Formats: sequence, C-alpha cells, structure tokens
Amino acid sequence: MTSIDRFGALLNPHEHFRCLVIEGVFEEDASGAATLHASRATEQKWLDQVQAKVRRRLLRALTRRGVLEPEDAETMANWAHGGGFSLDASVRIEGTDRPGLERLLRYCARPAFALER
Repeated sequence: MTSIDRFGALLNPHEHFRCLVIEGVFEEDASGAATLHASRATEQKWLDQVQAKVRRRLLRALTRRGVLEPEDAETMANWAHGGGFSLDASVRIEGTDRPGLERLLRYCARPAFALER
C-alpha cells in the first residue's frame, strides 16, 4: 500500500510517499492455499541499495518526463544523506497484531492536518 503525503507537519509543501510492504513472499501450495514465507531482518546495506536505486530511477523518470531539469536531477543525485530520499524500515508489525496494523494504516492515511492539531 502506498499513500502520498503532500505537506509536512507545518503544512509546508513536502511531497513524500509512505509505503507498506509485506516482508516476505507468498507461495501457493498444491491445494491453492497461500503461505507466507517471512524474510529475515533486513540489513541496512540492502536498504541503502534499494534507496539508491529508487532515487536513481525516479530522478531519471522525472527528467525524461520534463518534470525535473537535468541539472537539478544531477544536483539531487549528489546530495549527501540520500539526496532527498529516505527509507525507514524500523517499523515492523506482526501478522497477528491487528491493532498495530490499524494504527500504522491510520498513520499512513491521515490527512495533512487535523482539527485537534
């Protein structure tokens, strides 16, 4: 599941994606039932490689579509700390933790601001 946030906490323009990803793969058995094979804890070096690949591909796609000038894409590609892209895999919800999953989904789908804030 992916949600797009367009604003930061101060209602400043700040487009970013929040993605919920299943950590494992499903396999269908002979009866047609699906079984999840959970992955091991992800190493930071793999997360860094995924983040770099996503950044590279997205900057290239935005440049190809004329949304981003090539010079700006090159500048962003060379920024320290991921060039405006980050990947945080620190939150993990177990499959049986339905309240935890609901809290995470509500967080991802929340509006830019709430009346109580």
